[in-house]
Amino acid sequence: MFSSIQFSLFWHDLNDSLRGWSFWCHIGWEDIAKQYRRSFLGPVWITLNTAAFVIAFGMIGAQLFSINVQQYLPYFCAGHVFFTFISSLMTEGCATFTAAEAFIKQSRTPKIALALRVVFRNLLMLLHNLPVILLILLWAEALGQVQWLSFLAGLGVTVLAASMVTGLMGIVSARFRDVPMIVTSTMQIAFLITPVMWQPTQLTARAQQLVNWNPLAAFLDVLRAPMLGQQAAAHSWWLVCVCLVALMVFFVAGFVVARRRIAYWV
Repeated sequence: MFSSIQFSLFWHDLNDSLRGWSFWCHIGWEDIAKQYRRSFLGPVWITLNTAAFVIAFGMIGAQLFSINVQQYLPYFCAGHVFFTFISSLMTEGCATFTAAEAFIKQSRTPKIALALRVVFRNLLMLLHNLPVILLILLWAEALGQVQWLSFLAGLGVTVLAASMVTGLMGIVSARFRDVPMIVTSTMQIAFLITPVMWQPTQLTARAQQLVNWNPLAAFLDVLRAPMLGQQAAAHSWWLVCVCLVALMVFFVAGFVVARRRIAYWV
C-alpha cells in the first residue's frame, strides 16, 4: 500500500516540475545547442538529414509499393518524422535519470522535470523536421488540406503520453541497466511492424490486426492522418485513450514507489 506521505511527495514533485518549466526548457534547449555547437549549420543539419532520407527512400518506396509518388511521399515523410519522434522519446527516455546524475545527486531537482526535459528536447527536434513535411505537402499540393486542430490534439495526447513514458523508462532503466539495449532493439523491430513505410491496406485482414492493436501505430495515426487531410481512425483514438489511462496508473505508482530510490540507482 502507498502511504499518504509518498503521494504527497509525488504531487509536490509534480507541482514543482510544472512551476519550474523554465528550468527543464533551458536544459532541454542546451542539450540541442551543445550537440551542434561549433558546427557550420547547427541544428539545420537535422532538417537536411531528414529531407535527404525522405526524398531518397520516398522515390524508391513509391516504385516498390506501386503508389503514385505524389501520394506516397507525404505519407512516408509524415510517418518517418513522427515515428522518429516517438522512437527517440522511447530510447532517450531510458537515460532520463542516468544522464542527469549530477542534477539528482547535487541538488534537489524535481524528478519529473528531468522527464519533461527529454520531452521538450525531442519536441525541438520535431520542430526542426516539421518544415520538411510542410514542404513535401506544398510540393504535393496538399498543404491546404492539413487539419491543424486535429493535429494539435494528436500532438497534445502524444506529448502527455511521452511525458509519462520517459519517466517510467527512466525509472526502470536506472534500476535495470539492460533495459536501454532492449528498448533500442525493440524499436528497430517496431519500425518494421508499424505502418511507416507501408500502408495497412496492403496487408491481409488478419495481418491488419497487428496494426489495430499496435499502440505505436495508433499514436502515429493521430499525428499523421490530420497532416494528410484525413481523420484518424476511431480505433486509434480508443487505443490512445486506453494507453493514456494505463500509463497514468503506472506513472503515478512508479514514481510513488521509486522516487526516493532513484538517487541510489543512478
